[in-house]
Amino acid sequence: METRLIVTGIILVVLLEGFLVHLFLLYRKGKITENPLLLIYKKEMMILFYAFFKWKIPSRNSETFYYHKKSNYFWLYLALVHEQVIEMIVFHIYLKKEAPEIALVMLLLHIYSVFYIMGDYNLLRNTPILLKKNAVHIQIGARRRLSFSLNEIETIQPAKLKYNNSGGIIHERGVFHATAFPRALTRIFGMSDEAKYEIVFKEPLIARGYFGQEKEVQKVLFYIDQPDEFADLIKEKLDHINDDRLVTV
Repeated sequence: METRLIVTGIILVVLLEGFLVHLFLLYRKGKITENPLLLIYKKEMMILFYAFFKWKIPSRNSETFYYHKKSNYFWLYLALVHEQVIEMIVFHIYLKKEAPEIALVMLLLHIYSVFYIMGDYNLLRNTPILLKKNAVHIQIGARRRLSFSLNEIETIQPAKLKYNNSGGIIHERGVFHATAFPRALTRIFGMSDEAKYEIVFKEPLIARGYFGQEKEVQKVLFYIDQPDEFADLIKEKLDHINDDRLVTV
């Protein structure tokens, strides 16, 4: 057991080092604007803070739009927490007898994962989509973010998802998904919320991922709780902008 544990530890360390080197190369090339280690630390602390101290979400107003209340992620969140708790108990009982040297390590990892999942979901609840003046600010928890001006919008329209012959979703490139449901699970299992509207930009914009990495996006798909209200407000503001331009001319 000790030999296998050492080999597993070495493999994990090597993979972690390779990943960190990749992040630092992106940082040196300017594709990540902040030190990746510092950014990871800040986001981990933020997620743990929301797991313990920030459960009351702010009251909604006419320019605030949530995306978690009608999301399937709530049920996934409950399933993940229950799975981690059950797995923690079973693993600890088994490892305490068979491999007591790693039982405590696995117990601490499971406890941390439970609090991380709780913090991730609670952070999503506290970072709604904001429409302030003539700009839209999207922050999907700690995962990714995008801000843009209404002047950069080409059109807003009902979402147009594409499917392959077997009925699976075709994942377009250059698309920002404003959804609580983890995109990794959508790609692996095909599970997702329903996109209601999409905004197409005049020119590609830059979105930021979890590690601060840049991604060029041409449009945003919105999976939000008040889709029609959101679309109507965007259209109303766009009409005001166009009217102001006509008056100026």
